[in-house]
Amino acid sequence: MGTRATERIWRTTAIVMCAAVPTSFYVLGDLTDAFPGILTVQSTEKGPSFGPRAAAEDWQRVAAEESVPTPVPGAAPVDPADLEERMAATAELPVVAGGLAFSVVDAGTGQTLAEREAGTALVPASTLKLLTAAAVLREYSGEEVLDTRAAVQDGVVTLVGGGDMTLSEDDLRELATQAAALAAEQGTSEVSVALDDSYLDGGPNPAWGNNGQAGGWVTPTASLALGEGWLDGEQYGPKSASPARDAAERFAELLREAGLAVTGEITGARAPQEAPMVEVHSEPLAELVRHTLLISDNTTAELLAHLVARSHGAETTPAAAAAAVEAEIRELAAEIGVAPEAVASLEIHDGSGLSRQNRVPPALLSAVLAEVASGEVPALEQILFDVPIAGLSGTLADRFEAEGTEDASGLVRGKTGYLGGAATLAGVTVLPDGRTVGYSIAVHGFDGVDAVAARAAVDQVAAEMVQVD
Repeated sequence: MGTRATERIWRTTAIVMCAAVPTSFYVLGDLTDAFPGILTVQSTEKGPSFGPRAAAEDWQRVAAEESVPTPVPGAAPVDPADLEERMAATAELPVVAGGLAFSVVDAGTGQTLAEREAGTALVPASTLKLLTAAAVLREYSGEEVLDTRAAVQDGVVTLVGGGDMTLSEDDLRELATQAAALAAEQGTSEVSVALDDSYLDGGPNPAWGNNGQAGGWVTPTASLALGEGWLDGEQYGPKSASPARDAAERFAELLREAGLAVTGEITGARAPQEAPMVEVHSEPLAELVRHTLLISDNTTAELLAHLVARSHGAETTPAAAAAAVEAEIRELAAEIGVAPEAVASLEIHDGSGLSRQNRVPPALLSAVLAEVASGEVPALEQILFDVPIAGLSGTLADRFEAEGTEDASGLVRGKTGYLGGAATLAGVTVLPDGRTVGYSIAVHGFDGVDAVAARAAVDQVAAEMVQVD
């Protein structure tokens, strides 16, 4: 890639991070390490302490002064009609065969700059995670943590889940060590173990179809889990069918290692309200959202949806969790003035996008993302720096490599999606004239054997947004 294109990467990446957002937001992000001190492409900084590291998750730092939003020098205003024509041209590719839909919305004005079948409700695949993230960030500050407790009373240690499915072995060992010490204070050396997993109803979601736990796609949602219930530590490896129970079994073993004699089988029971307790905490929810979007983690996405339901005071079943996310997005759409016809066809059946029953019009998703990038909704601004960067991080680390798309590497930020005949990408970018936009792109109706070509077609459409003629 030439020097000019490389310079544009850093300038425009900075714009995407900060466009339409006050400079003070960047300073705050710097101080809180949301985008560490200086923006990034490979450093030694550590990411979330739970879950696997995403490809290219760390970024090389650049000076903060380079983050001031500026348009590409000498760039003419982007003609919406020309942009739409160039993006729509990809529909003629054999793999696309006309099955292309997209929407590009100006973050500053809310104006739709380019669209094709934008009001058609399509399978969003994992771009649905963006809506789940928006829903949970509307309900929580992001600073909240999920607590896992152990109550010790009358010779019974009750493991109490609080929604943390990202517990590490060290977390569980620390909890067991604390519980053993508490038992010793009570003069107890022999205990039985109970499990209180009443925090979330959870369980598998029938709407996943064959994309569930059996295929290695997702762990059923539970009140707690060790390592997300990933039995071999791999994102798409075998998953636990009973993550809370598995965590309790390991907890009992760790109590033994801590010096307690553990007798009997693990039983299910509510923890006594007045019992002395010890606890460990998860990473803040903001980090959980970041992790979810960066590597497209289905398990944590479903957990986030259940937390939205809990915040609503609703049941915490998979169906109620999906309904809670949909209610939040409908409310958000009404607040930002999305056309009613684009909202009417919205259907959300899970939090991860694994269900083929989900339907989201590109017009709705792009409008939400434009609002995220507008600077008008501080609660959602985190999504700007959580989504991967083309060619550099997360699920976009190895994308935008084909001829004609490589210059978009580093310029486009987005959440990927793929699900049986649907290849999607949605996020934010900056046009050559400096305008920040939210976008949503879907290629649909192709055969599964053409998945790679379909993804490449999505990249080609997205690359047109940042092309300088």
